[in-house]
Amino acid sequence: MAAGAAFVACRFFQSSFVPPASRVAPMGAAAGMAAMLGAAPAYADKIDDAAEILSSRTYPFLKNIDWSQDYYFKVPGVDNVKLLEVVQACLSMGASMDDKALKAGVMAHVKAIGSVDSKGVTSLSDYTEINKALGHMIASVPAYKALDVYGAVQGVLPQEVPDYLFSQVSAAGGKYSADPQLAYQAFLDFKDVVKAAGAK
Repeated sequence: MAAGAAFVACRFFQSSFVPPASRVAPMGAAAGMAAMLGAAPAYADKIDDAAEILSSRTYPFLKNIDWSQDYYFKVPGVDNVKLLEVVQACLSMGASMDDKALKAGVMAHVKAIGSVDSKGVTSLSDYTEINKALGHMIASVPAYKALDVYGAVQGVLPQEVPDYLFSQVSAAGGKYSADPQLAYQAFLDFKDVVKAAGAK
């Protein structure tokens, strides 16, 4: 379970500093992201603003996903050795984060636990605070640390997994009612703001 959570986090870190994919990425992984600590002051409000848009556009997916499915925790088909390399890169990235930004992120997650409903989904406001905190955490890390995570993640996740998740959203004929294109664009905009504010 912990390894699966770390993998999801790494996927987010990876996407924050690399060019976007040619198609919509699955939104379920965005687990899915409070303070202005850890980022350059000129960008602090921009990160929060982008996080609010990202949260509002991706939250419908969180509400509709069946979080009881075990593949969110098992990461099926992943080689354990490669997964450990991903975890190592993520831990190294985490160790480089600004202490105050990291603490804010932890506290945002702790608070969000209190609003989790029977389907395993936190409130929109708590989800938004998590995304704000993640933005500042990532912005406090040198870009090469994120690229190290990117390199470790490449080829780890079987292609069938994102393809299946993508098939569940409405634009691909799936069951979710939210607009995946708008949600993904919000993710790309958030990524750009975080990258612009990031440590060099």
